Amino acid sequence: MKLTIISFITLFLLGCAAAGVPYTNDPMAKLNYAYQLMEIQGRGLAAEKLGQEALADLEKSKDVYGIAEAHTFLGLFYKNRSYREHKDFYIRHNEYDPTASTSIKHFELAVQAFEADGDYWGVSKALFEMGNAYLTDNDAANGCSKFDESLTIYRSDKNVFKGRVHPHNPAFKTFDAMVEAFFEKYCANGV
Repeated sequence: MKLTIISFITLFLLGCAAAGVPYTNDPMAKLNYAYQLMEIQGRGLAAEKLGQEALADLEKSKDVYGIAEAHTFLGLFYKNRSYREHKDFYIRHNEYDPTASTSIKHFELAVQAFEADGDYWGVSKALFEMGNAYLTDNDAANGCSKFDESLTIYRSDKNVFKGRVHPHNPAFKTFDAMVEAFFEKYCANGV
């Protein structure tokens, strides 16, 4: 009997997509947990669920900056290995996108939301990630165009510091140095 109860509890917890994730009503905390699930734990289904919940909560509260960040997360998720590793699950539910178009759509929505919020560093970040998504589909022309647009906006007069720092790959000293390096690697030689 005891073994049956333990087995039932174990199956129940395994069935919960976000098992082991602390409960929160804070949509930005949900996004943080979603990033951890995606990047550190490789738990794609739970990451997607939290990301979508966060987006819904942020849309309900009309938090434009939060909406932009949620779309950025989802854009990153749909081109991440955590999504690709669950290909069979998504195919069974007719929700698998073998291209980067779902990712790109979320980055487009992130750009719109960051613009509405006046956060042009955020716009630049979303455009950079969109460029990477295009490169995932071997579309160097659009990818390089987005890298160029990202740098142009980042360096423009519109990009006034709003008190938010958007993290970038720590292998690069600055955000624009990162975008320049990607442009040089993938675009300078006409690749």
